[in-house]
Amino acid sequence: MANERITEDIVRDHFKGDPLFSTIKFEEQKSFSKRVIELLQSASKGGKGIGKPEFILSFPSGNMDYLIVVECKASCFGHRSADLNNPKDFAVDGVLHYAKRLSEQFDVVAIAVSGQTQQELLVSHFVWRKGAVGYTELEDDKKLLPINNYIKLFNNEQFADNLRNVDIIQKAIELNDEYQAYSITEMTRCTIVSAILLSLLHEPFRISYKTYSSSISLGKALLSAIESVLAGNDVRNKNEMIGEYTKILNEPIFKQAEVKHKSKKEREQSVEVAKQMVEYLHRNVYPLIDMEQSGFDVLGRFYTEFIRYAGSEQSQGLVLTPFHITDLFCDLAKINSNSVIYDPVSGTGGFLIAGMKRMLALAGNDENKKSDIKANQLIGVELRPSMFTYACSNMLLRGDGKSNIYCGDCYQLEELVKANHKPNVAFLNPPYDVGTDGQMLFIEHALNMVAPQNGTVVAIVQMSCGIKNEKELIAVKNRILQKHRLHAVLSMPDDLFYPVGVVTMIMVFKANEKNEGRKTWFGYFKNDGFEKRKHKGRIDARGKWESIKSKWISAYYNLDEMPGLSVKQEVRGADEWCAEAYMETDYSTLCNTDFEKKMNEFIAFKFLNKVQ
Repeated sequence: MANERITEDIVRDHFKGDPLFSTIKFEEQKSFSKRVIELLQSASKGGKGIGKPEFILSFPSGNMDYLIVVECKASCFGHRSADLNNPKDFAVDGVLHYAKRLSEQFDVVAIAVSGQTQQELLVSHFVWRKGAVGYTELEDDKKLLPINNYIKLFNNEQFADNLRNVDIIQKAIELNDEYQAYSITEMTRCTIVSAILLSLLHEPFRISYKTYSSSISLGKALLSAIESVLAGNDVRNKNEMIGEYTKILNEPIFKQAEVKHKSKKEREQSVEVAKQMVEYLHRNVYPLIDMEQSGFDVLGRFYTEFIRYAGSEQSQGLVLTPFHITDLFCDLAKINSNSVIYDPVSGTGGFLIAGMKRMLALAGNDENKKSDIKANQLIGVELRPSMFTYACSNMLLRGDGKSNIYCGDCYQLEELVKANHKPNVAFLNPPYDVGTDGQMLFIEHALNMVAPQNGTVVAIVQMSCGIKNEKELIAVKNRILQKHRLHAVLSMPDDLFYPVGVVTMIMVFKANEKNEGRKTWFGYFKNDGFEKRKHKGRIDARGKWESIKSKWISAYYNLDEMPGLSVKQEVRGADEWCAEAYMETDYSTLCNTDFEKKMNEFIAFKFLNKVQ
């Protein structure tokens, strides 16, 4: 006899095995959402009582106005009635019955599933928009789909991107915690993850990694796979990359027979632990390539987030620029498909990747132009061999191995890069451990590089670079202003680089333009809409970023002066380069509650500090 529990098990296993399962709320028979409870209060398929769909999927970290509802039947004969008017006995009728109720307050993806085996399974999909009188049936998809495919049905790319980012951040944090438990140092973690992700691009390794009997043989196979991947891509300084990856063979996880986990009493076989590390990425991260049309972008996104949490100590000078800010740079510089972008301190390649993504989009269907962008229009320099390795592998994970990334000192390579590549845009986030004048020296170098092309430099630096009264700092700033124009300065959110605590600003320069007698546009961009969430990092939880960015960019392009947002002021090297120094208070936004809040804070301060 057909058993509906078997059908439910198939559906349950499908969703629980999905890479994005951790980002959703998966409920069975009932929901703890007050809105859902109210809508289903009298929605029983029998006509009386509470409605109880088999499964309800919601998105607490994304958009609370979206739902997926699933109804199951054991027999394929109970999939769909002729008139769709028997919700009690047919899966399609039942799920549409629930979707109609839920669509009063939600956009609903409704899924009807019937059958006892994967082979006979019948699946129907419907989309019922909030407030709509009817639904749309998806004719093409007749099987259970990945969660990412269902997310796309809501036609909200920002929501979909947020959800993927949350999942990627969660996986990065989880994996970092596990590596730490095995006493793997921060930078070594980055190298191991980079090595595994590259090796998984090699199909023979993906198929065979579970068969190795020792961690030494597994490590050598991993290195061989990387060499094969690099051999198929034109990467500069390939030997430096191989040298960095070879170092992991000396780590206990690949060198010793046993390793110790901090929370486990018994030592474990190293080969089994190493296999688990590869399998985790193979199972939980590698499948993410199916989520993007560009394929490897999601893998690279995970890799960058992992590095952010593995090696984000400010003392190392490693402060990775958030993705929405690297994208903002493209708007500030007004790049086009012919831009040649240079980053003298490329780190993990974040700015080059943002520029590549934007230029490829602008190139449209011109495949020759896309090839040229990847081969000739992305130039980077990175001093540290480890960071150089991460940058090159990051580009490879995005399907590009031909970017011109050099391993060396940008100052020593200045003439070579200037002559061979002629960049007209420079993006950079200088290392903060070189001091304020050191950060400005990197900007001066970048301006020298783009000056022959009358280019643009966009840099994010510590706020102290704009406001400190230091002799060496002022000297560099004065030198820059003698040749180039300080076009704009943007004060950024205080916790932009969370979990690293550093306050920053973005400076925009126009090479070979006169600065004296011209005003600089200062923006007070302290609220980007992102919020800190436990185990999720700093995310655009409420989908505010796109509208905020649109307002920022409009004001920036038009050089508008707006109360509370922007002001124009002519400045010299010794002046403060920040909006806060010149903006007037916008009193138009103040109200009674603001006054009451401040008074309460004042009274509390006096009480706690015993001030008379």
